[in-house]
Amino acid sequence: MFEIANSEDLEPVPVVRVLLLALIRKSPGASGYDLMKAIPDFTNGKINLSSGTVYTTLRQLEKNGSVNSSREITGRRRRAYNITKQGESDLLQLVAQIEKRVEVLLNPLIKFVSNL
Repeated sequence: MFEIANSEDLEPVPVVRVLLLALIRKSPGASGYDLMKAIPDFTNGKINLSSGTVYTTLRQLEKNGSVNSSREITGRRRRAYNITKQGESDLLQLVAQIEKRVEVLLNPLIKFVSNL
């Protein structure tokens, strides 16, 4: 059972960051373009992110040590992204935050609103 101790526990979870970390973990060596194509596949076409959102988030993830990249030249120049140990830890923490919010706040709120 989760408990929300303070208002910081209710801050928004960086969902794009979680999604990219999870996709990189599943497909090591994926390029930004590969990740952009994987998002609509993962969400059954419900989410399409702009290249600006994806590449900005990838740069932030690399800057904070969650992923690393290497340049590949295979016809087209591209970066291959891999999750780091820090990224694995970040992913687990972010998923735990999402689970906490769903269990403690979102599910009860949905139930409450549907009973109005």
